[in-house]
Amino acid sequence: MKTLFFYEWKKIVNRKIVLICMLCAVLLIIFSIGIPLVGDYVVNGERLGSNYEEFQKDITYRKALDGRAIDRTLLMEMQNAYEKVPLDKNKYSLTEEYQSYARPYSPIFNYVRQTTGLSAAGVLTLNPDVEDLQEKRLEMQESRWEEFMLSEEEKEYWRAKEEQIENPVVFRYAEGYDVLLNVAYTVGIVTVFMIAISMANVFPEEHTRRMDQQILSSKYGRKQVYWVKMCVGSVVSLGLAFVFVVTAFVSAFVLYGVEGFETAFQVLYAGSSCPMSVGQAVLIIYAIILCAGTFIGVLVMTLSENLHSSVGTLSLVIGLLVLPMVVSVSDEYRVLAQLWSYLPSEVVAVWSCFNPRMVALFGKVLQGWQVVPILYAVVGGVAAIVTKKMFVKYQVTGR
Repeated sequence: MKTLFFYEWKKIVNRKIVLICMLCAVLLIIFSIGIPLVGDYVVNGERLGSNYEEFQKDITYRKALDGRAIDRTLLMEMQNAYEKVPLDKNKYSLTEEYQSYARPYSPIFNYVRQTTGLSAAGVLTLNPDVEDLQEKRLEMQESRWEEFMLSEEEKEYWRAKEEQIENPVVFRYAEGYDVLLNVAYTVGIVTVFMIAISMANVFPEEHTRRMDQQILSSKYGRKQVYWVKMCVGSVVSLGLAFVFVVTAFVSAFVLYGVEGFETAFQVLYAGSSCPMSVGQAVLIIYAIILCAGTFIGVLVMTLSENLHSSVGTLSLVIGLLVLPMVVSVSDEYRVLAQLWSYLPSEVVAVWSCFNPRMVALFGKVLQGWQVVPILYAVVGGVAAIVTKKMFVKYQVTGR
């Protein structure tokens, strides 16, 4: 059996399409992470420097704030700085006043806006007390939960989670993790698409090359061969996803630094009620990308065996992956919107992975990111079992 496993492994990994997809995905991910550092930084038509030079300035500003609690003192400093900026102007961030006074406090300004939902001008009139800021935050969260049509039990769950979040929040430099969260959607999309393309011909190739008749007379037989091929395809899918995830981590940490694992998630995503660090959030969403990549690999292989066509399979799967990008489901259709957020090309986005809708399962209440691995394992397992019967039937009667 071990010999058969390695035989099937070599057949898949040595295919040119797999190597081409892996190389393209790696380059796309590196490009997505590094592109913010490339090009010119222009204000009012005048080049002030390169994006890399400006990024270095922002690093200096953020590190100057590192370790400071977002309390009354820091909020007043931010308000005093932004009072010098003509916020009524379009693109006020391009003004000299903003660059000189407000830009060093922009992370705090953005945090307050995300936390309260206030306009730029509204931030300046906000009472800088931490208690008032927290009150406005809770008001915004309650409104958000209503939009998601949460039940009272779900709201109570999240109210309890809100009490576990540190207050006041401590700002920390976490640019590497911020970048990883921002590009998670891109990495996820690249991963599922490239794995779909790589796995589409695993089974159809046996039929087109007339290898299936040899399988019938082989030592291991069709049942064993089927499960070995599924196992190898799943391992290769997971391996490809792992390569893409590692590429993202290495690129982000080399370019932006590894500091900030323990930063509160709310510093970067103020609308979240998850009491976790940005480092934990990154690990969770990239684990979901690994799950999505493996699931797509299994799904593509099962569909290709049922359709006996790699082209037909790719058309169907790519359509399924693209659909969530062009069609959204209103939150008022609670069940459908929740299921929609679990699709492989949707759940890899931060806003879907950590949305507040819950699922009651095994006597426990689970968040979406906890449900997805279970859902993918069940659907993938059922699909593989059903397809095994089709594989055996086709081998016997397909001619």
